[in-house]
Amino acid sequence: MLWASGRNRYRWLVALVKMVVLFIIIAIGMTWAGSTYDHPIDRSIVVGMGAPECAEFARCKLALYFSQDSRTAIFAGPFLYRTTFPDAADDLHSYKASVMQDRIGEFRQLVGYVCLLWLAVAGVVIGLTYAVRFGYQWYWRGTQR
Repeated sequence: MLWASGRNRYRWLVALVKMVVLFIIIAIGMTWAGSTYDHPIDRSIVVGMGAPECAEFARCKLALYFSQDSRTAIFAGPFLYRTTFPDAADDLHSYKASVMQDRIGEFRQLVGYVCLLWLAVAGVVIGLTYAVRFGYQWYWRGTQR
């Protein structure tokens, strides 16, 4: 009942707020998981940047990369990363910070849209639930006469 008395007076409102909060939490989690999937931390780049034999390779200027021997397996990841992106980080911490910054940027861009989508899905589910419930009650009353 919409207008109940006592402590159950706003039970439907509390349930609605709980459901909206749950859908927002799910939307935030899904958005963060998607941005993590879109911007992974590449294991080969981490291994290459963390290897001690790559220390002088990482300090080289970008133009000198083409003269270096980049055919070894441990240099391949950082070499491709540094030559692909013009503002690529040259050490491990900067690389991880750059990836995290990309993730946060995508998260901020998409979280509002994903929350609206989840709230729209919740509205459709609630509407269909009440429509089915109303239809069932209407049918049941018609068969009782």
